[in-house]
Amino acid sequence: MKKLKFLPLIACVALFALSSCEKDVVSTPVTVGLIPSAQIVGNVNAELNLQTAGLEVVPSGTMLLVEVFYADINPAATNGKWADTVTVASDGKYSVSVPSDAGGVNVNITPFPFEAEQVQAYGAFYKVLKKTYTCAPAIIAIRSGQTMTKDFTFVASNVPSFVDLVNLSGKCEANLNAEQPGLENVPDGTVINFFTSDWKDSVIVANGNYSINMPNKTVNYKAQFTYAKRVWVVNSDFAQSSYQNINHKFKLNGSFSPAGSTNTLDLSFGEGTDLTVDPHPNTTILSGTATADLDLTTAGLENMPDGTRIYFSTGTWGATAIVSSGKYTVSIPRYVDINSPTSVAYNISFNANRKTTTETKVYNFNASGSTSTVSAATKTLNITAN
Repeated sequence: MKKLKFLPLIACVALFALSSCEKDVVSTPVTVGLIPSAQIVGNVNAELNLQTAGLEVVPSGTMLLVEVFYADINPAATNGKWADTVTVASDGKYSVSVPSDAGGVNVNITPFPFEAEQVQAYGAFYKVLKKTYTCAPAIIAIRSGQTMTKDFTFVASNVPSFVDLVNLSGKCEANLNAEQPGLENVPDGTVINFFTSDWKDSVIVANGNYSINMPNKTVNYKAQFTYAKRVWVVNSDFAQSSYQNINHKFKLNGSFSPAGSTNTLDLSFGEGTDLTVDPHPNTTILSGTATADLDLTTAGLENMPDGTRIYFSTGTWGATAIVSSGKYTVSIPRYVDINSPTSVAYNISFNANRKTTTETKVYNFNASGSTSTVSAATKTLNITAN
């Protein structure tokens, strides 16, 4: 009897609760049918291996974002959208069901970017590179009951921190020995600097060769060294001319644009610049023999008497050389313009004994002529008096 009395009380409480809930329900005239009624399928590919033809399937787990605006399903719905994500299977395929109606909807599919290692082509500097893969979104118009196919292809690009490198190598030579034909290896330890506006590195030459990994773009280079080059040194007395070791400075600069992952550039420092300091850069040392036929009883010529004077002059300059042991030396002006060298005149007049088979008699000997100025530090002119 107690239980029967309790049941009416429970019924009253339930009725009160239902009447209270009716006041909190907010109803809307807009309804949207979200039951999937259309299907989109397709393949998702990317270039993951440059050593094989065609594309490869994207890594398993690559995701696509699928969205349909409510307004496409029901024009009375002014905002909001239906969204779902779909995962690409290990075979590169995906499938997604979307809500639609007879009028059709626009389905927005946005592939999520991913990173993966890409196998590089044969001979590439890097065997494998990590790449960022992206794909443009797509909009697909579809009606209820339809099944449509949409394939996606991801495009690879370098990750932001990646610097693509190539290799550059070659010979490094210079003319270090004029006594031998051809070029020689530059000294071991010669440093070549490579640089761009945002990168720099250097390499040390060994056994006449160098090799450096550099960015895949135009790179500048420069280098210099000093070496005792073997050169021919001319003396006023030709018999004293010889090969000598004279310090030369060798300099090199230029730029290079790579054409692949492996590049060759042979570098030549050329002839170098003589570092010998010219004590008289505006004058040339003119020298030579000073002879005359003073003895007709023997073949050849004899030295002019010691103290014989040779006069040199231009229109604005003059100098005198004194003969000693059949030789003379004088400083003359160097030319200023290579196309119009200055003419230097010389004149000699002296008295000396001349021996014949019958007598020895005093004769007057003289010589005159001219020579042109040069850019060299020395010049040879042999003078004979008649």
